[in-house]
Amino acid sequence: MFYKGIYYQIGDVIKVIDEDDGKPYYAQIRGFVQDQYCEKSAALTWLIPTQASPRDRFDPSTYIVGPEEDLPRKMEYLEFVCHAPSEYFKSRSCPFPTLPVRPEKGYVWTHIGPTPAVAIKETVG
Repeated sequence: MFYKGIYYQIGDVIKVIDEDDGKPYYAQIRGFVQDQYCEKSAALTWLIPTQASPRDRFDPSTYIVGPEEDLPRKMEYLEFVCHAPSEYFKSRSCPFPTLPVRPEKGYVWTHIGPTPAVAIKETVG
């Protein structure tokens, strides 16, 4: 979506400034909405800082995915921070790749044609 000279896309990280305390809060765009009056909005997923998150700037490797907001926010309140893949913060426990749960061998074991009689006989007996 093109808005005020910036091309936004799903996955982008944005900043929202709280009116009460003036602190920045970060979120990732998960979708766009445009109403009948051509007013543009974005559906957000909030990003939660960890203890390693710097206070003066945004470091994506130190944030984890948070709650998804139900109602879209108007684009006029969002400030572009950076482009990011839409699945960058997908893991709920860690924003960077984790160790696989089971071994990843890189191939699928399959057999083409009828099952050999030896294999059937071994499973029955």
